[in-house]
Amino acid sequence: MIKDMSIMRKVSCFISAIIIAISILLFALKSAYWYYPAVYGVWLFFDNLSFLRGNKTTLDLLIEKKYKKFIVLYLSLFVFGFSIEFFGRMILNLWTYPLVDPIILNTIGLIGYPFILMSYRETYVFLNSFLKNSLFSVLLSMLFGITIWEVPNVFSNNWIYKIPYVTFEIFHINIVVIVGWVILILGPIYIYGIQKRLKF
Repeated sequence: MIKDMSIMRKVSCFISAIIIAISILLFALKSAYWYYPAVYGVWLFFDNLSFLRGNKTTLDLLIEKKYKKFIVLYLSLFVFGFSIEFFGRMILNLWTYPLVDPIILNTIGLIGYPFILMSYRETYVFLNSFLKNSLFSVLLSMLFGITIWEVPNVFSNNWIYKIPYVTFEIFHINIVVIVGWVILILGPIYIYGIQKRLKF
């Protein structure tokens, strides 16, 4: 199913293209901050792809003025994202962001976290609309996410992993990191499922 796009949808496609282009430019210039605008561009990109397949997306909540649902979803994803950072980075010290100012990291970074989680869910929904298989869709979503975020980081080193005891890598990415993407994909899917059942 292909949906007609509203003006707001077309504008969001345009904005997405601009943001992604800016992020690619920042990456090429070796800026430590290429990641931050990319979060929003990639979210809008996959949100619109999912929409074109006839799915209800996060951006639809804003377009349809369902602001309360959007806020609840955003806050739920924020708590999920913060929990990942808190336990993984602050408690277990599994990764660091050596090139980014801590104030920016802990404000702008955390504020944007829900949007990258939104993009993971929309990636899954988009792929599942073709594959009709949850397992394959999760695995392919992981591959997309790793390709978009982890592979560029191999060259930029914006975040450094410090995984104890495990040294096996695929394309210079620790296998624990790759497996960890299961949580990044399934978490938002689960949270969206709960949110859809809420009546308000």
